[in-house]
Amino acid sequence: MVAGLFLGLLLFLSFFLWALIRQRQENVLNSIAVAATNCSVLVTDATVSHHPIIYVNPAFLLLTGYAEHEVIRGSTSILTGPDTDRASMEKLAMALQDGWACRVRLCHYRKNGTTFWNDVSLSPVKDRQSRVTSIVWTMNEVLQHGPVIEASDRTQDADIAARRQAEQALRDGEMRLDLAVQTGHVGFFEHDHRTDSLSWSPILRDIYGVGIDEPASWQRYLELVHADDRIRITSTAQRARCDATGNSRYEVEHRLVRPDGAVRHISLRSMTSFDGDGSLRQPVRTLGTVVDVTDRKNVDARRRETARMEAISTFAGGIAHELNNGLTAVLGFSELTLPLIPAESKAHRHIRQVIAAGKKSRELIQQLLAFGGHNDQDRCPLLLHSLAKESLRFLRPTIPLWIELRAQVTHATNPILASAVQMHEMIFNLVDSALRAMKETGGVLEVQLQNRQFATDQILPSGRLPAGWYVCLSVQDTGDGMDSDRVSRLVASFVSSTAVSERQSVGLAVVYDIVTAHGGTLMVESHIGAGTTVSVYLPALPICAPSTTQADDPLPRGHECILFVDDEDSVLRFAREVLESLGYYPVVCRTAAEALEVFRVEPKRFDLLITDRTMPGMSGNRLAWECRQLRPDFPVILCSGSNGAPELDDTRSQSVTECLLKPLALHELAYAIRRALDQSLACPESHGVPTNSSPEPSRISIEVSDAVGPRG
Repeated sequence: MVAGLFLGLLLFLSFFLWALIRQRQENVLNSIAVAATNCSVLVTDATVSHHPIIYVNPAFLLLTGYAEHEVIRGSTSILTGPDTDRASMEKLAMALQDGWACRVRLCHYRKNGTTFWNDVSLSPVKDRQSRVTSIVWTMNEVLQHGPVIEASDRTQDADIAARRQAEQALRDGEMRLDLAVQTGHVGFFEHDHRTDSLSWSPILRDIYGVGIDEPASWQRYLELVHADDRIRITSTAQRARCDATGNSRYEVEHRLVRPDGAVRHISLRSMTSFDGDGSLRQPVRTLGTVVDVTDRKNVDARRRETARMEAISTFAGGIAHELNNGLTAVLGFSELTLPLIPAESKAHRHIRQVIAAGKKSRELIQQLLAFGGHNDQDRCPLLLHSLAKESLRFLRPTIPLWIELRAQVTHATNPILASAVQMHEMIFNLVDSALRAMKETGGVLEVQLQNRQFATDQILPSGRLPAGWYVCLSVQDTGDGMDSDRVSRLVASFVSSTAVSERQSVGLAVVYDIVTAHGGTLMVESHIGAGTTVSVYLPALPICAPSTTQADDPLPRGHECILFVDDEDSVLRFAREVLESLGYYPVVCRTAAEALEVFRVEPKRFDLLITDRTMPGMSGNRLAWECRQLRPDFPVILCSGSNGAPELDDTRSQSVTECLLKPLALHELAYAIRRALDQSLACPESHGVPTNSSPEPSRISIEVSDAVGPRG
C-alpha cells in the first residue's frame, strides 16, 4: 500500500513538472513571437491604477527611439503631446478604467520629438476569475499619404475601400460625438447590476470633484449628494431598478457637495435596460449622463429675485402715491393755518408739531418712491449716510437676536451720484451676506461709513481706483472667515462674471455689479477665524453750496391766472386756498380732459398750468403737450406723486417747465410758481433757461438729496 502511494505521488509530480515545462516553453515561444513581430507591442499592469508599462518588444523601441529601461515602470503618457487628440485619449482612459477592448488612431511622439500617426488597439488579459490583470497594446504606424497599392482583384480592392470608408465615417462620427461631449461638459456613468460594478467617465469625476484613482461606487456617490436631497435620490434610484411599468428613463436634479466644499447643482438622466418579464424582470445595466446646471440655477434664482423686487417696488410705489396725496393736504392746510394762530398759543405749537411730523413722513415716502421707481438707472446726488441709516432701520428687525448690530454712520459723508434703489439693494446684500456667515454661531455685525481720500491711484484685486475722494461703506462679520485662496477665487469670479453657487457669494456678486456700474470697486478681506470685511468704494461728488432760501423768507406773490389739475379733491381744495392766499386767480379741474376743454375755449386767459402727472384717462404729460400745441410759450409745472421727474428724452416731457415732487409744500410751491411765470415773461417765444428772480435755484442746478430725489 505504501508502495502504491509512493508510485501515485511520483506520477503526480511527474505530471506537474511536465505541465510546468510545457507552459514555460509556450511562454518562451510567445515571447519570441511577440519580440519577432513587426508590430509594436507593450503591456501595462491593470492591477495598478496608473497602468505602468511592464513589457515592450524591440519593434516598439525601434519605432519610438526609447531604450527599454526608459519606459519600463513608466506611463504611456510619454507618447502624447500637444497634437494628441483629447477625445481619443478620453476613450482610451475609459477603456483602461473599465477593462474594455478599444481601437483608436492617435498622433504620437517619438523620443526626439517627431510625430507619427499610430493605430492603437487595446486587448485586456483576464485571469480565471475574469479579473483584468494586464492590457496588451498593439501599435501600427500609419502613413498619412501612402502610395496606392494596385491589386489584381478589383472586387477585393473595392471591398477594402468601402470598409475603410465605413471605418473612417465611424471614426468621424465618434470624433464628433467626443467633441460634443467635451464641449457640453457631459459626464457619463455605467452601472452593471449583475456584477454591481460602477464606472465614471473622467468628465464626471471632474464634475464630482473626485480623483481618477478613487474607485467609483454607489456609496461614494451618496456621500457627495447633499444631505437634504439624499432620501429623494435613493427613492428615485429604487424606483428605476424596480419599475414594472416599463419606464426605463429617469431624470432628476439635485445638489452635490464636492470634496472641496463647493455646492453644485447637477441634472442626472439615466436609462435602465431590463431582462425577463413579469416577476422575473431584473435590471441589467443603467447608462446615464450628468450635467452641471449650477449656472442656470443661479440665473433662475436671480430672475425670481428680480421679479420679487419688481413686485415689491410696484406695490411700494402705489402706496407712496396715495400717501403723498393725503400728506399734501395735511402739510398744506397746516402751513396755511399756522399764520392764523397766535405764536404764543398752544394750538400754534401743536400745528408746528404736525408740520414737523409731516415733513418726516415725506422723507419716509420718498424712500418708498425710490423702491417704486420703474427705472432704477436714474441717478441723482444723494447722501449715502442718510440712506444707510434708513436702510439699517428697516433691516434691524430682521437681524437675529444672537447677532449684535453696531453701526458707525454718524458722520456726514460727501454726496455721491447714484441710484437710491440700487444703493438700498447694495446695502441689503452686504448685510445679508454677513448675516449668513454668522447664522449658526452668532457674532457682531459692524457697519462703518466714512470719507476716504487717495492721493495716488490704488490697484486692488477687483479693480483700479483713481486718486480722489470716495465714500467707503464697510460691513464686517465675526464668522468663520476664509483663507486667501478662497478670497482670490471669490474676487476672480466677480471680475470674470463666473457664476457662483453659494447664496452668500451670489449676493456679493450683485454688490460688485452695482458698485462697478457706479464707477467704484469692492474689496474683500478675510482670515480664518477672524471673520470677513467687505468694503465698497464709491466716487464722491464735490460738496455743493447750501441753498440760500430760508423757510421764514416772505413768499413770492402774483396776480396771474393759474389752471390747476388734480384728481384728488383734498389737493384741489388746498391748491385753491394756497393760490388765492398768494394773490393768484385759480381755475381748478378734476380731470385732464376737462382742463383741456377749458383751455381750448380761451388759451390766452391762463398764465400757468399746474397738473398732476398720473391721472385717469389722460396723463399730465399729455395734457401739457396738448396745451403747448395751442400755445408754445405756455409754462407748465408737473407734479409727481410716484415716479419723480419724467425722462428728459420723452417728447411730451419737453413741454414741462419745472417738476415738483409730492407732497406739495407751501414754500416749494410758491417759489416754483414764481420761477415758471418769470421764465415765461423773460422768454415769451421760447422755452429757455429760467432767470434768477428768486433766491431758490432753478431745477437744472444740482441739488443734494438726503435720500432719493430733489427737495425744495
